[in-house]
Amino acid sequence: MARRKFSLALVALGLAIGATGVRAGDPRSDAREIVRSMGESVIATLAAGADQSKREAAFGDLYRRNFDNAGLAAWAAGRAYAAASPAERQEYLEAFETYIVKAYAAQLSKYKGERLRIEKAEAEGQNVIVISKLVDPDPSAMRELEFRWRLHAVGGRLLVSDVVIDKISMALTEKRAFAGWLRDNDGALPGLTAKLREKIAAVDRD
Repeated sequence: MARRKFSLALVALGLAIGATGVRAGDPRSDAREIVRSMGESVIATLAAGADQSKREAAFGDLYRRNFDNAGLAAWAAGRAYAAASPAERQEYLEAFETYIVKAYAAQLSKYKGERLRIEKAEAEGQNVIVISKLVDPDPSAMRELEFRWRLHAVGGRLLVSDVVIDKISMALTEKRAFAGWLRDNDGALPGLTAKLREKIAAVDRD
């Protein structure tokens, strides 16, 4: 269920070809624009019938431009990341990015005509939260999912650090999964990297 919800989040986020982590002027306005622009772009691309390879390439561009990969990866691995060598961290960061891109780009095929409606943006400490709704194309469905996009400044740029969908944090969902994989691999980062590579290979086989 969480993975399905995050696939909807990716639909809402978009391909980010034109939204490149804008430099903060008014952070709330900038954050709204990032989410709005990405949403419009992905919907246009999916409506055009992009195949898996094109979705993967496009989401890879989205992810690198708009997500805090280093922050997300370090948080997901926790103490294992802190204890790892620089070389082990680099291998893990690369595997983490590839895993996220491949695993979630595959979910974009589930797009069924939903549209994104931006509600508001608000400051929360050092973060900006953009609140939006994903609206079902069927008016009779009366179903709207709430999305809370968490963005924070990294080097003067606003980047996505989490998406909370129907009160479920996608970053926390991944962290819990990674905790189990770490337990199965002696709690060391190279074992987690190897597990991610297994997952990547499984996506490629499907």
